Amino acid sequence: MPLEWNDAYKVDHDEMDAQHQQLFTRVNDFLGAKDQELLTASAIELSRYTREHLAYEEVLMRSWRYPESTEHSTQHENLLSLLDNVMENLSYENLNRVDLDAFLTDWLLIHIATADQRLAIHIAFSGQCTELKRSYPL
Repeated sequence: MPLEWNDAYKVDHDEMDAQHQQLFTRVNDFLGAKDQELLTASAIELSRYTREHLAYEEVLMRSWRYPESTEHSTQHENLLSLLDNVMENLSYENLNRVDLDAFLTDWLLIHIATADQRLAIHIAFSGQCTELKRSYPL
């Protein structure tokens, strides 16, 4: 069953929301792949885009001095490790699609709803504090 993006998944950070929507598209392409060629192509694209997105989040965490960055980065590393295993298993045509599909769906939804939501709140709050400092210098 494909993942459907809706406003409940928004973290109210425009770029992260746009990238999350793109992740939904790429996960759906992977989940919907009907043959080995499409599965391989969609897995390669999912892996590439996921790395790009997570790198963006890593930059955000450093830029905004996010206090939960270690835990958040560990989640990213775990996902990247899983994607590396997927790519390896694809080359041997030895992939448990049912478990992987469930994991990707759950990981994406839970990560966005928890870790990414907290990051976006931190950025919004930090940005508001920065604006206040500019508006009311001591």
